[in-house]
Amino acid sequence: MEIQLSAVGKRYGLAWIFRHLDFEFSIGNSYALTGHNGSGKSTLLKIISGGLSPSEGRVVFKDTHREYSQIEVAQHLSYAAPYISLIDEFTLREMLDFHFSFKKMRVPKEDFLEILGLKAHINKPISNFSSGMMQRLKLCLAILSQTQILLLDEPTSYLDENAIKWYKQLLAENIENRLVILGSNQQQEYTFVTGGILHLPDFKYERKLPYGTEL
Repeated sequence: MEIQLSAVGKRYGLAWIFRHLDFEFSIGNSYALTGHNGSGKSTLLKIISGGLSPSEGRVVFKDTHREYSQIEVAQHLSYAAPYISLIDEFTLREMLDFHFSFKKMRVPKEDFLEILGLKAHINKPISNFSSGMMQRLKLCLAILSQTQILLLDEPTSYLDENAIKWYKQLLAENIENRLVILGSNQQQEYTFVTGGILHLPDFKYERKLPYGTEL
């Protein structure tokens, strides 16, 4: 599967976050989105995931046979980011039962628990997890989902040194034949990329419209 950005732009009110983005992401390669805080890395990942709509342009998902709708793509995409919420009321066991019920996984549930390294907390509510434990769980759920497209935003947030090593090994073992897009302004997080880097420049543009003009 390929993802094509065609003149993609996003604005909030009259302030443009970015405009005129043209880029192509292809399966089997990994990419980084870079740029200063506020340049739109997270916004672009949300647009690719279907969580936001672009203000202009198109995001096209296709292979050699046809284009795919955003609904079709959802089953082939997984996403981890610090701002994505887990279901706090669930215990870890309930969270895994729920996730495994709608997402095909790369490993059985027992193997998942071993890889996650939080088996001792299986009956603990997610609300009682530390930020590092939550981030570890989010990464594991996304990386070990059987998906072609993997989106990661600031993946080492809240992780200590040992957890960062764990994450890098987990990703390295599960990256083959996938399309990985990682948003980060930390070079150590995207040294593995093979497909290229899309740098988002600072771009704030405001246009005053005549009174009564439709946006």
